[in-house]
Amino acid sequence: MPETVLHVHCGDSSAETLRQSDAPGDVIVWCDPLCEGPTPAGLADHPRRRVRAEYLAASTGTALKVDALAQTLAGQDAALARCVDYDEVVLWFDACLFDQAILIRQLDWFARQALGGTTLSLICVGEFPGFDRFKGLGELGAGQMASLFETRHQVTAAQIETAQRTWGAFCSEDPTEVERVIASDTSALPYLRDALARHLEQFPSARNGLSRLENEAVLVIGAGESKLGRIFANVSAKEERPFFGDTTLWACFDHLASGRTPALLIDGPGRLPLWDPPGRLDAWTVALTEPGHQMLEQNADWIELNGVDRWLGGVHLIGDDAAWRWDETAGRLVERTA
Repeated sequence: MPETVLHVHCGDSSAETLRQSDAPGDVIVWCDPLCEGPTPAGLADHPRRRVRAEYLAASTGTALKVDALAQTLAGQDAALARCVDYDEVVLWFDACLFDQAILIRQLDWFARQALGGTTLSLICVGEFPGFDRFKGLGELGAGQMASLFETRHQVTAAQIETAQRTWGAFCSEDPTEVERVIASDTSALPYLRDALARHLEQFPSARNGLSRLENEAVLVIGAGESKLGRIFANVSAKEERPFFGDTTLWACFDHLASGRTPALLIDGPGRLPLWDPPGRLDAWTVALTEPGHQMLEQNADWIELNGVDRWLGGVHLIGDDAAWRWDETAGRLVERTA
């Protein structure tokens, strides 16, 4: 009897491309943007899904309901749990922060399962022939995707160990644990160190209280770009490995426009599209407010003006100041004490 294969993707686009290829096996998607929002340590499955669903419902700003999102996450978990029905499970990832955060979670999860005779394999790519700047699996066609199937390798003990200690650090309330992982040997997962460094850059800047992504957006808008499509393209170009989709960037804009002292002014037919994209993005324009210009020039601080209530992995920044800031000059986190 031929061996059965289950492919696990963390994006709908790449999963659909693989389904259209001649690679054998079934394809499922496990997609929760763990690089955004809360991943506190120690939660059982049901409360974990509830926490994630509440965050996703709030961050998308749509009619999506918490219960429906929690049910979707439960369905993904159930599909993953059926891995023992297959001879081989192949995990597919690229090098960006979005994928690497899910990779360490999945390897940690599989390490705690009784897999029996199921082989766990991994495909993780950061480059692909013919691409000067490879942005991820979603760029590949069916033939290109299928060609990666033969490059898979069985997950090693070193990869499991690296993923488990990294996931523990990612979910810790002490972000310096991530810094310690970065300083350690992560060569078993070659793209992990850079992804973790990018995660830390999402902490509020010591210069103006904005994350790196927010600062990139403010810089592009301050240079004169006002249309969503152009802003997205220019912000993406500033990233070594873009890890966000349009939904993430629109949520960033929505956040910066809705504080007590907004950094952005958004003009358009209602709230920015956050989940279901409209036919015309050019119906919206974005501009900096005067405080936004001051933040761009590092003469104002977003958190001092607006406070903070934000999760980064297991770290909850809340109150009139952030307990942790990212110091771009020193390239490390700095703790703010009362």
